[in-house]
Amino acid sequence: LRVDEVHSDLLPSRELMERVHTPAYVDEVIVGGVCREWNGPRPELGHLAHRMVGGTMLAAQALVDGRTLTAVHFAGAKHHAMRDHSSGFCVFNDLAVTATHLLEGDMRRISVIDIDAHHGDGTEALLRDHPRVQTLSVHDATIFPGTGHADELSHEVFNEPLPGGAGDDQLMAAVSRFIGEVRRFSPDLLMLATGADGHATDPLSSLTYTIDGMEAAVCSVRAAFPTLPILVGGAGGYQPDDVTPEVWARMAVAAA
Repeated sequence: LRVDEVHSDLLPSRELMERVHTPAYVDEVIVGGVCREWNGPRPELGHLAHRMVGGTMLAAQALVDGRTLTAVHFAGAKHHAMRDHSSGFCVFNDLAVTATHLLEGDMRRISVIDIDAHHGDGTEALLRDHPRVQTLSVHDATIFPGTGHADELSHEVFNEPLPGGAGDDQLMAAVSRFIGEVRRFSPDLLMLATGADGHATDPLSSLTYTIDGMEAAVCSVRAAFPTLPILVGGAGGYQPDDVTPEVWARMAVAAA
């Protein structure tokens, strides 16, 4: 396993950001530093949110250039951010911005698998009408944002809401179904939101995944698609001193 670290201050253009988010919202955050995720004007946080999108775009570019089959941005996969507002600690939707950018180039199709405990509502809302994007989310049905029901059928949108207390077996069953859908869709790139908050000890969900179970789920994805470029984003996780870093690291390695 070779690890290359990339450091950059890449800032996506306003034009690109506004293909996904409204101009007024982009202004509020980048220019005014105003966002309901924090109190009062915080220009430095607006700049940080903008840079976060750039980090995901850089990771994607490494895949497009053929420099690696797995690129990781632990600060990425801000899957709750909507077109005109932030939500669930997510300011800009880096996955949607990056997918939009890639599909304007030579990329034919992109799949997004989200195993964070919370439904990837923002990513789904922003990409569900794109004919060349597939979104798949397995999540805790009992918590925020309360969306992502199994009967919400739409073009290439797949949701597996799990009951409270669901564990590794249910996660693997959902991911196995997703693998079949991704294989049928035949994407050029897979985005993977590897939220750590499904772990049994995370305070913000009622799921009971183990670290081994989450790692095994990601291993099954890589085993199914050994040559498919995968972009890993950290998404959620609320045990920053111990469990979350381990979950993120092990899932990133599993995707490699």
